[in-house]
Amino acid sequence: MTSTPHSAAPDDTLQKWTPSWSPDHTDSGLPPITLITDTHDQPPYTTTALAAHQPGLGRIAVHPTPLATAPAYLAHDLIRALGKHLPPPHIDPPWWTGNADESWRIAAAWTQALNISHYVICRAHRITGRHLEHLMALRELTRIRLTLVVSGPTSAALATILNTVAHHQIDTLEDARQHLNQDTSSRPPASYPWWHSAPFPGPHDEPWYELPPRPRHPAGTPDEITTSSRGTPTRLHATDSRPPAIALPAHTHPDTPSGPHHEIVAQRIHTRIAHPIHAAAVAIRALAGYGTDQLSQLTTATPEHPRADLPTELPNWARLLLDAACIHTDLQAYIRHDLPAHLSGADRPFRLGSWDRNDIAHATETCHLIAARARRARQRS
Repeated sequence: MTSTPHSAAPDDTLQKWTPSWSPDHTDSGLPPITLITDTHDQPPYTTTALAAHQPGLGRIAVHPTPLATAPAYLAHDLIRALGKHLPPPHIDPPWWTGNADESWRIAAAWTQALNISHYVICRAHRITGRHLEHLMALRELTRIRLTLVVSGPTSAALATILNTVAHHQIDTLEDARQHLNQDTSSRPPASYPWWHSAPFPGPHDEPWYELPPRPRHPAGTPDEITTSSRGTPTRLHATDSRPPAIALPAHTHPDTPSGPHHEIVAQRIHTRIAHPIHAAAVAIRALAGYGTDQLSQLTTATPEHPRADLPTELPNWARLLLDAACIHTDLQAYIRHDLPAHLSGADRPFRLGSWDRNDIAHATETCHLIAARARRARQRS
């Protein structure tokens, strides 16, 4: 086990948060872990645990992928339990899905942004020691309540961790039900009901939406051609195989209400895009029409530079995504908070490599959104 200091790193030695944990650095002020023991693997225990899933109350039930051992898998299970879907199997996955540290940063960013206060993990006796350490690191960072449902003999790895952290045990179904149905969260609910999900994957006959016209500023090089992570060109559905696109109005004023089309798009983004940076980027594209080449140059208002590309007031559904993106950026330790925002880059919410632009273009298509320029070009061809 490796240790992760809890004190903030000096500004000149910023370090990314990683899911590393050591019993020597456990915060004794965290809520004790609850262990629900189901030695004989009785189905009512698992059914009760899964029924405790109440996203609106900040309580998430997770059924881990059976027999998964790769370090990123449990993070992916948490992300899915939060209603954020990874690409389907026939789509080349984005790079981060194979990176455990980045996958756990994504899980942590969503946990904090969505005000999650309690994770209920089923079949915890099957979780590997490495996954348990990552879960403990997430608990330290986000200060969540953690309930582990052990439906069999306690593993040696779990027993080792329980010997070092405060916990209490429940061994009857009635006590388990009482514990799981408690609403003890002190965190307010999220500002938007993100758990109202859209179908995934998107049905072939669902409406496509055309992004607002591309703004002239900031300058960029328009390019909506995307390739998969293996270099295979990606093609949008042919215009004769999908319904005509519906034009989305631009969000040009803080008082502009979100119409029904924006609400549909919001549900698609919250459901179909797992990475918070990419989800926030697609949201900004849906509201303002920016190209993937413009996103890295967008600025937010600061006291030194009050004029900005992004509006100060965004719809709640988009603000929530941008908050998650900002939390992820903090976990990446990109920002020196001792510097003014315009010098540290804190006024630029998107730091994107070419692979990110590619993934954002894919994510835009996944939500059945199409750039206005790209659609007109296809109509002319």
